[in-house]
Amino acid sequence: MPSTAASHMIFFIAAMVVSVAVVSTLISTTYNFSNDIEKKGGSMGDFLLTDISIINDPVAMPYNASNKTITLYVMNTGSTSLPLSNRSIIVMINGTPFTNLTFVLPKNVTSWGQHVVLTIVVGEVTLPKQDYKLKVVVQGAVYDQITFRIS
Repeated sequence: MPSTAASHMIFFIAAMVVSVAVVSTLISTTYNFSNDIEKKGGSMGDFLLTDISIINDPVAMPYNASNKTITLYVMNTGSTSLPLSNRSIIVMINGTPFTNLTFVLPKNVTSWGQHVVLTIVVGEVTLPKQDYKLKVVVQGAVYDQITFRIS
């Protein structure tokens, strides 16, 4: 009889050790999973609050061939302010990125907030007469694109 009690005690202790190991692994995994969901949710929230619209007329694109500049009008249609820098805004024409960008905000406006129209002057652009695809990308990979023609 004493050997039966001892073997039951050993099995009980082994079961408790295995249970503690399983529970601690599950708690750690659940904690990491919860943190990942929180981080992803925060970045997804920023993505959902960010939006832009190119409001140029694609038929009458303001291209100056002598100065080699094209002027873009981009409205912040999201609900967050967007940063203004060559690192946070990318302008591409037919897939080619342009880095010579000048940003102009309306008078008495200090940031690119909601419903503010930003003027972007892209320099060093040579556009022969043809169709083009213009894409403006802002933080979080949010973008808008239009197709226009230089005639």
